Amino acid sequence: MRQWLSRTLQSWRRSRLGSASGPSGSPLGSPAWAGEFHNKRREPTSQELLRELKNTAYACASINASVCAAFPPRLFFRSVGSHSGQLPGKLPGGGTTRALPPAIAKAMARATRADRVDEVIDHPLLTLLDRVNPVHNLHDLLELTTLEQEIHGTAYWLIQNGPHGYPDAIWPLPAHLVTPTRRPESTALVDAYEYRVGTTTQQFAPSEIIAFRYPHPRDPYGPGLSPLRAVFEQISLSGDFLAFKQAIWGNVGLPGVIISPAEVLSDRERHRIEQEWNAKFRNGGQGRALVAESGLNVEIIQQSLGDLALLAEQAFTKEEIANAFGVPVAMLTKETNLSNLQASQTLHASLAIRPRLKRRDQKLNEQLVPRFDPTGNLFFQSDDPLHENADYLLQQQDHDLRQGVRTINEIRSDRGLDPVPWGTTPWLPLSHAPIDWQRRPDYAPRTGRNRNPDSSS
Repeated sequence: MRQWLSRTLQSWRRSRLGSASGPSGSPLGSPAWAGEFHNKRREPTSQELLRELKNTAYACASINASVCAAFPPRLFFRSVGSHSGQLPGKLPGGGTTRALPPAIAKAMARATRADRVDEVIDHPLLTLLDRVNPVHNLHDLLELTTLEQEIHGTAYWLIQNGPHGYPDAIWPLPAHLVTPTRRPESTALVDAYEYRVGTTTQQFAPSEIIAFRYPHPRDPYGPGLSPLRAVFEQISLSGDFLAFKQAIWGNVGLPGVIISPAEVLSDRERHRIEQEWNAKFRNGGQGRALVAESGLNVEIIQQSLGDLALLAEQAFTKEEIANAFGVPVAMLTKETNLSNLQASQTLHASLAIRPRLKRRDQKLNEQLVPRFDPTGNLFFQSDDPLHENADYLLQQQDHDLRQGVRTINEIRSDRGLDPVPWGTTPWLPLSHAPIDWQRRPDYAPRTGRNRNPDSSS
């Protein structure tokens, strides 16, 4: 099966990329995305994408990157086998764990098919993320990773191994300087990653690089498709509109007023009238009276920086850009109320942030965690951004208490409080009772509603 897949991918790559030549191999990448504007637009380069990161595009990319970085991945350890959920198993690589709240631990154990799940609070993998490299911290690394994906669709980490064979540093590589390459007739999707700075080129093996990719419908095995690339034409149009306004404002090629004498004047007389007009009405002289020597026709020129159609087009373009990044327009303007803003934050967390966090966690579990734990019992998982809403948490806890889903001590445990003697069993309203309760008369002895219909009494 593996050989068949290799041959299939090889023939597909050969037909898509053509015959490669040269000792360094051919760069990977999707075919030109040139369907826009009747095939008259070429595929933008990485540098051009980077130059268009401004205005609305930068605001949207920065929002997604900063919010994703605010939810760092948490490390967990799943115990499977003879422990039966009573004690955590042996932690690979050493370290310390702590027990999760019972409700969360049970839910995670069911989701991961484990007997027990504990959070890891001390481990070499966490030390690596706390001390990413001498320049960046964890927040910087996560924010740069998401930002690179928003611009280029792909982000690259260079993993530096220490003297003991374990990673001891992570270096984020600028995506516009990295090119995945493939040798001629190679069966691998990527043989090396070329990192080019000026005239200097370094090659890194695929085992040294972790590539975070957004999905690309035209090339699921190559670099990802970024939101910025998806609306590159709209972003360029917005930039051209701003450049047009700036050119009008900076050029000042139009006069403010045109004075047309009723009779033909000589050059000397025309120059005298210009000087007198400028001296009288320039620099705060507006509104003064003018006594003309002869008939003058005065026409004031109004400089318009954009008509209503252009302004409407710019607003529509801004909405298109925000939609591509998954950022609600309400988060980009002050013309909104608190209710709409909260709804926009929930929508943004659900449709934009949660999928990005899940994709990031799975890539870390796939390529970073096995460098420390080959057993697969360690895994990363970020907090759910939708659960950050305080009102939602309070409503959920109140509902669980009222319906007997959770006990008071479980709620107190989530908040870090000590248990109380009266909080070990669920509390239910007196109007609630199971329909198959064997001692129904004891629940309401003086009513006939709970009487056993089979009894003769």
